[in-house]
This record gives sequence, C-alpha cells and structure tokens, in this order.
Amino acid sequence: MSELYLGLIALGVIVMATIQVAAVVVAIRASRRVGEMAVRFEHDVRPIIVNLQKVSEEAARASAQAAAQVDRLDTLVASIAHRVEDTAATLQRSILQPVRDGLALLQSLQGLIASFREPRAPAAPHPAPEAPRRPEPQAEAPRSAHPAPSDDELFIG
Repeated sequence: MSELYLGLIALGVIVMATIQVAAVVVAIRASRRVGEMAVRFEHDVRPIIVNLQKVSEEAARASAQAAAQVDRLDTLVASIAHRVEDTAATLQRSILQPVRDGLALLQSLQGLIASFREPRAPAAPHPAPEAPRRPEPQAEAPRSAHPAPSDDELFIG
C-alpha cells in the first residue's frame, strides 16, 4: 500500500507540474500579446500626441499674440481718450470761452439799449397835506417791445 500511495503522489505531482507548465506557457503568450498591443497602441497614439503638442504650442502662441494685441488696443484707446480730452479743453479755451464772453457782452449791450429805449414815467409830485382823497386807480405803464433784462443777464463773468 505504501507503493500505491507513492504512485498516487507521483501521479498528482506530474499532473500539477503539467498544469503549471501549461499555465506558464499561456502566461507567456498573453504577455507577448500585451506587449504587441502596447507597441501598436504606442505606434498609433504617437502621432496624436505629436499633433496635440503642436496644437497646444500654436494655442499658446496665439494666446500670447492676442494678449499683445489687447495691450496695444488698451494703449491706443487710452491715447485717443487723452487726445480727445486735450482737444475738448483746447476747444473750450480757444473757441467756446470767447464766444460766451462775446454773447455776454452782446446781452449787456442789448440790456443797455433796451433801458435807453424804455420811456420812464415822470415822477409824480408829492400831494399837499390836504384832506384825504380816495385813491384813484393807476393806469398801467405802457409795455415796451423788449422787457427789461434781469440782473443775471447783465452779469458778465
């Protein structure tokens, strides 16, 4: 019986060794396939990666150019705004202010002429201290074509 057990043990060892050898062979074949697939994947993906790198470089270059253009535009707008402000100030100093002064002078002359044209009502003599009289309705002063200018219109400044 001990020989029978030894035979069964030997047979079990041979079966296990055969299974292990078959597993190693299958594992080697699988690793070769995985290696081949990795090489194909790398071969197929490499151009994509190169293109992505080129695209990212172009995007970075375009972004830098756009930033430079925005800076130039900002400088240009600031310069134009400054020039417009200077022009407006110069226009006000050289044209508008003399025109305003001239208009104020013309208005004051108009007021002066209007004051000479309007007839003044003669001063009424003071009544003597007699018996009290009934007040008479006063007639309105004749209206002129040009009303008297107010003090604001005569102001030059």
